[in-house]
Amino acid sequence: MVHEENGFLEYLDLQGDLPDQVTKSELLAQVREAGFSLSDRQLTFYVTEGLVPRSVRVGTRAGTYPVSVVWLMKWILQARDAGVSIEALKELLPVWKFLIRAQRDELLDIGGLESVARQHVTSYEASLGVPRVVSYVLMRACCPTCRGKIRVVYKDGTERSLNDADATIGFAIARTPTDDADDAAAGTPQWWASARIALSIPSNHSTDPTTVILGVKPNEALPPDPSDHPGHNQASTEEEEHM
Repeated sequence: MVHEENGFLEYLDLQGDLPDQVTKSELLAQVREAGFSLSDRQLTFYVTEGLVPRSVRVGTRAGTYPVSVVWLMKWILQARDAGVSIEALKELLPVWKFLIRAQRDELLDIGGLESVARQHVTSYEASLGVPRVVSYVLMRACCPTCRGKIRVVYKDGTERSLNDADATIGFAIARTPTDDADDAAAGTPQWWASARIALSIPSNHSTDPTTVILGVKPNEALPPDPSDHPGHNQASTEEEEHM
């Protein structure tokens, strides 16, 4: 299939065997049902910015979008709620697409993920956003059954199931100092930040001794722990509340 530049056919391909398409009103309704605020004008803005493909008229129907655009819109809006800029989202969009394909193909190639990220993600803001995209697509927007089918292939060829307790991904950000021309290190890349995330999801955030809880004050009640069946892209309008 020939891919357009962030176009209709590419998003149709992203959803694999799912033939589903939605009209603009259906797209807006599904996104709102998931707890996000999205107006007609905002949707037009994201289309104009090149983050969302234009609709295509199919037969006698009004303009439609592949259902994968609903998944895309949810990711964009949760990222915007977290303060991610439009420019950073443009850098992260190829990473999101790669991860959706990994979910579709049930295979996450860490070397491929690195290649896509290093090719498209250049700003520090977007670099910090890569772990978040991985977490969102493969953990929060993917049900346990689907996660169990996804194989992770590391750069040394070893494999894990996404649900394995020891399945993790590390991230290391390198930056090139440029502010101080007299600095001997100026112009030489240096390791700047690193993190590692577990790909398996504990169901007991509130009691897990290795989990740092954020977002609520010490004397506030914690939310219920995740259920065993969070929604996934193909069917979910009941995903966990966006982080």
